[in-house]
This record gives sequence, C-alpha cells and structure tokens, in this order.
Amino acid sequence: THAFAPQELSGFTLDQVAFEDGKGKCPYDPTKGHTGLIVDGELYSATFNNFLGTEPVILRNLGPHYSMKTEYLTSWLNGRVEGTWKPGTGRAPATATGDDDKVYFFFSERAVEYDCYAEQVVARVARVCKGDVGGARTLQKKWTTFLKARLVCSAPEQQLHFNRLQAVFTLPAPDWQDTTFFGVFQARWGDVDVSAICRYHILEVKKAFEGPYKEYREQAQKWGRYSDEVPSPRPGA
Repeated sequence: THAFAPQELSGFTLDQVAFEDGKGKCPYDPTKGHTGLIVDGELYSATFNNFLGTEPVILRNLGPHYSMKTEYLTSWLNGRVEGTWKPGTGRAPATATGDDDKVYFFFSERAVEYDCYAEQVVARVARVCKGDVGGARTLQKKWTTFLKARLVCSAPEQQLHFNRLQAVFTLPAPDWQDTTFFGVFQARWGDVDVSAICRYHILEVKKAFEGPYKEYREQAQKWGRYSDEVPSPRPGA
C-alpha cells in the first residue's frame, strides 16, 4: 500500500475509480494491527484512528445505520503499548429472539484498572450490538452497547499468564451456541518467549458479559465494582 511513501502506479488503468476515506477502516501504518468484518453490508473495523497509532477505535460504517465508533478514552480502549493491539473478530448469528446478534473483537491493551507501577498488558474480548444506533443526547454516534472483559489464558502450575494476544481463529458451527474461539498468546518466562493456544466457547464469553461489572469512578479516579442495581434491559444485553 506504500503507506508513508506514496508511489504512482503506471501502466494500469481502471474504467471507474471511486476513492473513500480510509480513516478508521485501516491504519496509517501497515505494521499496526487491524481487522475488519462485513456483516449485512456493514463494515465493522478495529484499527488505529490517527497517524501516530495512539488512538485505537472500533468503528462501523458503509451500511444503512449511522457510523458508530468507540469514545477516545483509555477506559474504553487503551492501545498505547506498541504492538499489543492485535484485534480479531467473530460474529454470533441472529436468532429468532434476537438473543445474540453481536460482533466480538479480541485484542490486547494496557490495563488501567490495576493499582501498580509496572505497565501491565492484558488480553480482552469486547462486544457491540448490531442494532446499536448511539445515544440521543450523550454518546451520539458512539457505541452504547460496548462492553469488554478480560481474556484469561494461563498455566497456573507455572504461575504463568499469557497476556499478549497474537491471533484469533473462529470455528463456526451450524448452531451459533457451539461457536468456539481459539486464541494464540505469547508471554515472557524468564529469558524465554513462550506461546500458548487457549480455547473459548461462545457461551463462556457470553456469560462473562452478564456480570458482575466494574465502573470507572471519576472522583476517586480508579475502577471499582459496580454495586448499584443493574438496569433492565441494560445496554449491551
């Protein structure tokens, strides 16, 4: 794609050319992680939204709904650690009851919910609803159904946690409730780089989004367990 060094292509013509803004659909830097999934004519993409590669975004466009994206807050997505934004996507098909017509994203990011001086990277799975049209006054054209959970892959007997997600593979099934995700992880064990593959069933992932929840408390500037009554229906349900 000649990113950062545009070049002209000679000796090749197209009868019809239509260029669109690629911001939010692919990164400026081709070495940055990104992914995309077309669902019912709409493009769901996860990439970096700025030239420096410091603003991660999950975005939807090209369809009948309004363009939607995540808020640029570290409590939503935090891709400041180089090379850890390795998103993958998966989709749970629609059911007759609309139970799980969701799109899932897998990635690693710098954790902000832990009180520690050392920089900690964790793997995540995030979810948005296809029918999300944003808020009426707040979160206009922003996801109101965005949720994320930690993706745990570990070897407890070695006290080893694999937090850097490298790739994700989705194994679909005739029944969406039998869908399985496989993640390839990397970790540092002493002076050795080690890898692992962990498997996640869609119902296990779905259960993680049913609570309990954490919330960011502005006054204390820290994360804490959400203790109020969960609204019904709640956003992202």
